[in-house]
Amino acid sequence: MTSLALRGTTIRYDDSGPADGLPVLLIHGHPFNRTLWAPQATALVAAGHRVVTPDLRGYGDSGVEEGSVHLDAFADDLVGLLDHLGIDRAVVGGVSMGGQIAMEMQRSHAGRVRALVLSDTSAPAETDEGKAVRNRMADRLLA
Repeated sequence: MTSLALRGTTIRYDDSGPADGLPVLLIHGHPFNRTLWAPQATALVAAGHRVVTPDLRGYGDSGVEEGSVHLDAFADDLVGLLDHLGIDRAVVGGVSMGGQIAMEMQRSHAGRVRALVLSDTSAPAETDEGKAVRNRMADRLLA
């Protein structure tokens, strides 16, 4: 695991595989962290890809900040990470909230996204009911 001081916090990430391999950025969902992608990262590296799996701001080993973090801020963090790693364009994959962040990357930083891989996600904004369900799940996991 490596870290990067970025936009007022520390982002932790793994960067695996050959530096010249096709870059793949995998974005975890809530309430998980980068370890969610371990089986996929192993298979992609074995196939010759460069795989970057960050812990989003406020998740896993990355720093936490006060207040809300919106999808565009997560997307900007990930573009900052790609800049730091010297990656111009990547295949961007995300699951659940990570898929929403991947779609935001495509919307706001389209030139950085080579392809999208989306899993168990949706484009519409989350409802109050959905937020309540997600927060109850996080509380159960923490307990």
